[in-house]
Amino acid sequence: MTVKRLLIGGSLLFCALMVWGFLTFFERYTEERDHGWGPEARRNLFLAAEQYLAAVGLEPRQAENISVLNGLSPDTTLYIASSSLVYNSQRVEELLDWVQSGGHAIVVAHTERFDVEEQRSEARDWLLETLDVSIMEGHEEYLFEHPLQQLLGEDAVMTPQQSPGEALREYNRRIDKGISTEEEGETAHEKPRNPDVDPEDLVGLPTDSGVEVQLHFDASHLLYHPGLDDDTVDDAPVFWARVWRDDEAVPFMQFERGSGVITLLTDSEIWQSHRIGHFDHAYFLQLLAGNGDFVFLTRPRFESLSYLVRKYAAECLLAGALALLGWLLLRARRFGPLQPAPEAARRSLLEHISACGHYYWRDDQCEQLLRGHRTELLRRLRATDADATARQKLAERLSAATDLREHDIIASLWGTPAASEETFTEHMRNLQRIEAVL
Repeated sequence: MTVKRLLIGGSLLFCALMVWGFLTFFERYTEERDHGWGPEARRNLFLAAEQYLAAVGLEPRQAENISVLNGLSPDTTLYIASSSLVYNSQRVEELLDWVQSGGHAIVVAHTERFDVEEQRSEARDWLLETLDVSIMEGHEEYLFEHPLQQLLGEDAVMTPQQSPGEALREYNRRIDKGISTEEEGETAHEKPRNPDVDPEDLVGLPTDSGVEVQLHFDASHLLYHPGLDDDTVDDAPVFWARVWRDDEAVPFMQFERGSGVITLLTDSEIWQSHRIGHFDHAYFLQLLAGNGDFVFLTRPRFESLSYLVRKYAAECLLAGALALLGWLLLRARRFGPLQPAPEAARRSLLEHISACGHYYWRDDQCEQLLRGHRTELLRRLRATDADATARQKLAERLSAATDLREHDIIASLWGTPAASEETFTEHMRNLQRIEAVL
């Protein structure tokens, strides 16, 4: 008993020491790890814009067809991700009528199929043609973020003069020496959120408050309207902005139609999640949004089969299990003794004909068959309404041709229906012999 008590006491003392050591030396800390964009952000490129607009008191929503115009109020702002979504003249007319009633349309000009060498687009753009706007080649180089910025992370210090190879070598050298950005005097709080962009590439727009809004447009394609050079042109844009002063075309312009406004721009990514935080892009979207609802009209997106399988895996497994259970219950249910398996061999043609004949005889259909054959044969003999004398003369002629007795011929053609199988078979055989000599 003494040894057992010692073991119990030693175990309790050891457990108490473990608890004391854990409470003394344990230190709680939290760590945040960035795993990239979530599934919803990858599917919806304007998720950050929607959350921003919702935070300022608006009600953003998504749409996939220009027919949404039929249910929009005049104070709504409609963002059209591509002018190709306004796909015919009727849709253009509907859009312009809605704008004239007070709506605001923000349209991104479709430039994906624009042929720079021939200065034309392969597809017809109905909206741009109606507004007399054309697409021109812009600036060749456009870098809002270094190509290696996402690969190297926040510790990558790159200048526009560095090539990708030089940037990688510099990054590896700093890792080998253990140099961090904080040791070089750049802390995370001091880092600007905007990419390194030449100030000449920025577009400045004045506001009513006197503060200039700075924007960074993709100037690879620009918009041109004759009203940019000639003030006398009708329906010219009322406001536009140039990237450089010597540019002939612009990345952004506005038209007034009735009580509403149409805003045209060529940059389709300025308000997408990876760029809306740069410069004043988000504030510029808020200025254009107004006070009503905000509708994002984008191209329809169809989920992949793998995504749907992952999303509805539980439902698919449950439905499959229920179907398997139902099939097992159906196969296991049986009443009475087990019936013998049917014969797999097929019967001969004569057996089939015999079975069909017995069926017709039991169903009282043989009289109908005999009557139909008689009627057709008498029609061919032209003896449908023949009297007794004519029948006798016809029986004599047929007897000479078929070697049948006259009595049998008259019984087969005009006699009473057969009362037995033998009589029916004899009458049908005689009718076939008569038909053969016609």
